[in-house]
Amino acid sequence: MLPRRARSVFGLALVALGTACAPHSSSSRSAGDGAAIRPYVVVVSLDAFRHDYLERFHPPALERLAARGIVARALIPPFPSKTFPSHYTIATGLYPGHHGILSNTFFDPSFDAWFRVKDTATVRDGHWYGGVPIWVAAEREGVHSSVYFWPGSEGAVQGGRPSAWWPYRSSVPDSERVDASVAQLRLPAPRRPHLVMLYLTDVDDTTHRFGPDSPHTAPAVASVDRAVRRLIDALDRLPLRDSVNVVVLSDHGMAESTQEKMIPVRPLLAAAGIDTARVQMGDNGPTMSLWFGGDAALARRTLDALSGVAHARAYARGAMPARWHVDGNVRGGEVLVVAEPGYVVAKSVSDRLLDRGNHGWDPADSSMHGIFVAAGPQITPSGTIPSFESVHIYPFLASMLRLQRAPRTDGDPAVLAPYLRTTR
Repeated sequence: MLPRRARSVFGLALVALGTACAPHSSSSRSAGDGAAIRPYVVVVSLDAFRHDYLERFHPPALERLAARGIVARALIPPFPSKTFPSHYTIATGLYPGHHGILSNTFFDPSFDAWFRVKDTATVRDGHWYGGVPIWVAAEREGVHSSVYFWPGSEGAVQGGRPSAWWPYRSSVPDSERVDASVAQLRLPAPRRPHLVMLYLTDVDDTTHRFGPDSPHTAPAVASVDRAVRRLIDALDRLPLRDSVNVVVLSDHGMAESTQEKMIPVRPLLAAAGIDTARVQMGDNGPTMSLWFGGDAALARRTLDALSGVAHARAYARGAMPARWHVDGNVRGGEVLVVAEPGYVVAKSVSDRLLDRGNHGWDPADSSMHGIFVAAGPQITPSGTIPSFESVHIYPFLASMLRLQRAPRTDGDPAVLAPYLRTTR
């Protein structure tokens, strides 16, 4: 049963779906007198574009962008390295344990409800989301934003939304996403966004289905690179082209995953005499969260039952590695089972893995690393820069947008400050 607020949002979501191809407008206010001299920032996410694809496939548009700006050796996602947690970390500058989006699917005991990325009502219910997304921070300072399909942008977070946003539909081609985003930059100055964000999924879709090492990966990389070229070419035709900064990044990487490396949980618990009907389980994947209704004894028995399991480890809430920054958040489970890279935790022996590729493993594994490429008038061309965590992108964007009241986050402004021009 959804909370009352979630049910009310579901009603609003049905209305929104009626105009799914058109941007939703949250505001018609003027961007303020300072907007005329404010730079523009365009952020493109290439879901699951692994860090080594740049060297393996040499996508020309991305290489040209890197040649006139900066390219990180890798972009390190947060834990877990899943789409919604990773994108919302980029958007808020907070680790998932702090912004609250702990996976693509999770249970919150205090809400007595599930968050599922395929559930329109929950995705658009802003009370699930913590932190202040960069588009909300911008709008609070009168800086318009346009956000096309970025995970987390459909919810009204702390009552704020982008000036323009689109309800997610996977069938919308990349060309349409690019063209609609560029069209926002052709609006009259008082309505024009200075922050534009868009999300492209072809690489993720392809490598999930076939695996990242299949022959299908190269065409998928070429496809999103053409979308990047389409974007850059369109930006170059705008009168404001000399004021536009472009950032292309990815939320995580991808690794091969096979049926033979599946670890079923229910048989292990049943062998220890645990009634699995009393255990709520998250989705199958590189990690699996377990909830016990606050029954600490049952949680301890489960930990004992899962201790010593080959190729996976179970952690009690509050006893996970500090570098994951989960900080005992109950949305991550009362027990969290984490598989070794390449292995997947499943509920039952009969479960079938539908994907040949997966992600979500410990970001210490390099196959989970993504890309970061940026160029523009606010960026000092510096070539290849060290790898860094995606949590540091937020202050970088806030600085380029010249936001004065962006909140302090887990991100460190000093990480990317050397690559920002101080005057322009």
